[in-house]
Amino acid sequence: MAACATAGLPALSLSKGPAVRCARRVSDLPRLIETGMIPVDYHLHSTHSADGEASVLDMCEAALARGLREICFTEHVDFDRSDPAYGHLDWPAYTASVAEARSRYDGRLVVRQGVEFDFRRAYGAEPGEFLAGLDLDFAIGSVHSAAGYQIHRLHAERPARLDLRMLLAEYFVEIEALVASGWCHAIGHFDYIYKQLPDLVSGVRDDWYWRSVERILSGCIAGGVAVELNTHHVLDRGAAMAADVEILRRYRALGGRLLTVGSDAHRPGDVAHAFPQAEAMLREVGFEAVTGYARGRPYAVALA
Repeated sequence: MAACATAGLPALSLSKGPAVRCARRVSDLPRLIETGMIPVDYHLHSTHSADGEASVLDMCEAALARGLREICFTEHVDFDRSDPAYGHLDWPAYTASVAEARSRYDGRLVVRQGVEFDFRRAYGAEPGEFLAGLDLDFAIGSVHSAAGYQIHRLHAERPARLDLRMLLAEYFVEIEALVASGWCHAIGHFDYIYKQLPDLVSGVRDDWYWRSVERILSGCIAGGVAVELNTHHVLDRGAAMAADVEILRRYRALGGRLLTVGSDAHRPGDVAHAFPQAEAMLREVGFEAVTGYARGRPYAVALA
């Protein structure tokens, strides 16, 4: 496949699934209705995450109903001891659930096992030490807070006197440290502040902003770290794609090719959320493949 050769990765050919809308139950999900959709979802949560709403098997059923051929569970790992989710992940139980799914859906659905770990410089070496003991396929590193703010809450709880430039600067410092750590295969939902506040951040995307972004993207490319296209809440809550089209355009222009796509679904109805829109954006930018991972090794999955 030309796309895989261009990316410099081994190819994996997967059949394609449908264009879909958000649904709350597996029975609501449309069956295969057209070809061409992104066939993998590399950001899913089950009840092995504190905020997950469905079992591994239920999420797998939703993936099959959406026409996907490969998924990766990326259960939360939190290192903030004050967070109620701290210590929630039971790795042996999670591994057993994935093994059960692999057995049940063998030949129909590839099921990868991964994590999404929360990153802050304040955690020190703890995330790396924890991750070193795991046998996994894929790890997303995500910065969920900066400058004292929980970023995911900004969409609904906008502070009256938000210093957006300061928040972005602190977020970028954390992301740079994450990329430099070497602990993740992909950075999650970058730029996360833009994802939550696209109207506000659009107004400060000036030379300083883009120099910061391109420095981070260059670090990803040099370190072999993928960028994630995260589609969570794009259709139902007005969140932005992250990375969005302009970040992806600059990433590709810099030579970036490692790109994962994930719905960040916490319930079956959100699996493959907004994937038709995501694929249209990828094709506009010039991507012909996305990236999958097996035991930490990337491979290309063609879009066509």
